[in-house]
Amino acid sequence: MGIKTVVVGVLQVNCYLFYDETSKECLIIDPGNDADKIYKVIENNSLKPAIIVNTHYHFDHTGANRSIKNRYDIPIAIGEKDAPLLKDAYKAALEFMIHAEMSPKADILFKEGDTLSVGEKIFEVLETPGHTQGSVCLYSKKEKILFSGDTLFYESVGRWDLPTGDKKMLFASLDRLLNLEKDVAVFPGHGQTTTIEHEIKNNPYKKGVL
Repeated sequence: MGIKTVVVGVLQVNCYLFYDETSKECLIIDPGNDADKIYKVIENNSLKPAIIVNTHYHFDHTGANRSIKNRYDIPIAIGEKDAPLLKDAYKAALEFMIHAEMSPKADILFKEGDTLSVGEKIFEVLETPGHTQGSVCLYSKKEKILFSGDTLFYESVGRWDLPTGDKKMLFASLDRLLNLEKDVAVFPGHGQTTTIEHEIKNNPYKKGVL
């Protein structure tokens, strides 16, 4: 397997390209902006995009959906509870004078327990509400990888004070993630990578403690 990280947009979102090294089939996770930067990495590595995955609907994670979908003719997937909010996500960007295209509607609506394959690699969809009502993570037990979106960061968590956010639900989702195997590598929506073990020891929000 391979993972390429492309940091995009003024809010410095981690767009991840997860690919099977044999087939070069590729997931595009959270293409928030800067489509040209994403194209360059895809094409320099001869990757074959198969699907766009949005961990949640916020514009900084979805702003390049339209450009990438149009270029590669691939589906967009998002948690089913965030899907109705996707098309208007760009309006929040305009409030901050940030450019983001209106996303097409999602083609695939994820729910708890759904699976997603990339070559021989299989991810499970975990519903992790709190940052938004429909936030999801992608988890591979075999590969020991978690793409955590804005639910879990290095020694932090996502905000819960934005529309559809919920503090109690976010802390419950965090507790769930911290019960995964300790050696799982965590690839968050912003900032540096971490591990479940590190977060168990160092995350100040564990058990809902502020």
